[in-house]
Amino acid sequence: MVALDPGDNQDYHIDDIKEAEKLLNDMDDQDLIGDVLKKRPRFERSVDNSIIVDNIPVTESTKVPKLTNVLLKIFSKCGKITTHHIPLDDNNKTKGYMFLVYETAQEATNAISSYNSYKLDRNHCFAVTRLSDFQQCIDIPDSWDEPKPEPYKPQVCLKAWLQESDCYDHFVVVGGKNRVTSVRACAPNQSTKVTERENWTESVVKFSPKGSYLATAHKQGIAIWGGPDFTRVGRFLHPNVTYFQFSPCERYFVTYSKVPLSPEDPQNLIIWETRSLLNKRAFSLPVLDYWPYFKWSHDGNYFATITEDNLSIYTTPSMKLLGNRKINVQNIRNFSWCPSENWIAYWQSEKNNIPARVTIISVPNCEPISYKNLFNVNNIEIFWQNTGTYLAVKVDRSVKNKKESENVFEIFRLQEKDIPVENFEIKSKVMSMSWDPKGPRFAVLQGEQGRTDITFYKIGEKIVQLGKTLVNKKCNVIKWSPLGQYCVLAGLNNMSFDSLEFWDIGSDTPTLMNSQQHSNVTHLFWDPTGRYVSSINTYSGHSVDNGFIIWTFQGTKMFEERIDSFIQFQWRPRPPSLLNDEDLKLIRKNIKMYTRDFEMKDKLSQSKASKELVEKRKNMYEEFMAYRRRKDKDLEVLKLQYVEVRNDHVEEDFIEETVEFFIREEVEPANKE
Repeated sequence: MVALDPGDNQDYHIDDIKEAEKLLNDMDDQDLIGDVLKKRPRFERSVDNSIIVDNIPVTESTKVPKLTNVLLKIFSKCGKITTHHIPLDDNNKTKGYMFLVYETAQEATNAISSYNSYKLDRNHCFAVTRLSDFQQCIDIPDSWDEPKPEPYKPQVCLKAWLQESDCYDHFVVVGGKNRVTSVRACAPNQSTKVTERENWTESVVKFSPKGSYLATAHKQGIAIWGGPDFTRVGRFLHPNVTYFQFSPCERYFVTYSKVPLSPEDPQNLIIWETRSLLNKRAFSLPVLDYWPYFKWSHDGNYFATITEDNLSIYTTPSMKLLGNRKINVQNIRNFSWCPSENWIAYWQSEKNNIPARVTIISVPNCEPISYKNLFNVNNIEIFWQNTGTYLAVKVDRSVKNKKESENVFEIFRLQEKDIPVENFEIKSKVMSMSWDPKGPRFAVLQGEQGRTDITFYKIGEKIVQLGKTLVNKKCNVIKWSPLGQYCVLAGLNNMSFDSLEFWDIGSDTPTLMNSQQHSNVTHLFWDPTGRYVSSINTYSGHSVDNGFIIWTFQGTKMFEERIDSFIQFQWRPRPPSLLNDEDLKLIRKNIKMYTRDFEMKDKLSQSKASKELVEKRKNMYEEFMAYRRRKDKDLEVLKLQYVEVRNDHVEEDFIEETVEFFIREEVEPANKE
């Protein structure tokens, strides 16, 4: 009530006073202190940023500060924590859960994905839940409405290209004025377009390891495509991606950007789930000048990296450290996964009279299965054989009173008892070595650029040399066929090297099958079946004669294509075969029959007959076979009726006779008028 001074002008009416009181009662807080309420934390936002951590230790109130420090140290790795609270019961003991509030909802999401099912100790395993999810469990409506079923949407068949009757291998090329991306099928003596689009990617493309997806790079992120028409099946929203890769199993996809997502969210490497497109784990890394940062196991169940003097191995699908800890390996320099087993080979450098060491461990128990101490080591390179039968370690060793280092190879026989290690020395400088993917053979390149010698070796009871050393070859790389036995010697990124040599290493004496010329080659790729080899001249290496040539494995030129501003070439990988050993033996037994059928198709495609005529003959054949199937069904019906009339079973011997004849087509030139 407002008291009026008798000296004031009393022109107020009693109704005005009552109206003012009524108006005051009708006003809410928004009208009175609206500017203050705008700064109040919103419930929805705080719920999205808040998490509940269950199954924390139950302890006395006197130990709560220490427990709080431990928990905050763990969960602060996912972001900045603005508020935290551990409730107590009537006995001044913790209730076994706590509340945490992060600055952003993304930080809360990272905490849930990182620490749900996290083992604090043997008796406590965290259960991390978002507060909004918990609220939904409380606010359950009394009535239940049955959800309406959504209409079925057929999924894209990611393996449709494997069902093509011609079994042509696919490859993708990127180039041209408008950065045309073209997926093609490698037919005899030509390539046929599967699909082609302009500006499909802003940089490069990449097939997944089993050929199911094609990834294209864009400013906003990465898109993946699949199916017979290459429709978009998903996209990963990660701006300014610098590097990206698939896991070997195709279940996961990794993107990295040199620019963080935002100042509040510094993560710049993200591991996604390919099917669901969900962010499974994010990392904040410095600017990388190498890739990949993570190396994956052959089955995609583990991925690992080196952090200072630690080997960090993560498991999938949890994306957590194996055993919740890093493996301390002093002076670790590099590591490599076995291509066929969950084994890791790593090497440590010498320090303080401690020798260098190469160690092979098995995952997940991380127990060493073999190791080798080495002395006077300058550098070590690790080379796995694709089947995991052998491991070669190239050791560059310094020698007193000599300017050049010597090269020693340590060969681990991983399938033999006690894993024996055999070494042999090569006196001249070793440029590289490469394994036959399927056999116990390997090749060593030695010498200098322009004066390269190549020697082939075979592992039996002892390591023996195959044939004579190939002297003064103009090459700097050896590319083996995925099926083994055959290889190509080439000189890449060197204008003075223009020869390609195709070799057969199947016998004890290497045989040169063919020698061809292709200048300014920048890349050399085998197709996944081992039938073809592509030699590439990209715009990044040279601006002249950009394009590619497809060769057979024997060195016969199939076809050539020139592409201006040629950027990229990649074969489409194939998934592992589902055939067992018995099926493969049966195929080899009947190989002549299959060869005859494919040769007929090849000759037909190479003939001068028009495509319209071939298609017409094919349609006529299909119509005849459909007519024959209908008549066979009619014959079966008539036979049953005939049996009913005779009341007896009539057996007739039908002899099917196949008549083959050759049709010769002669083409005569038209008479000139």
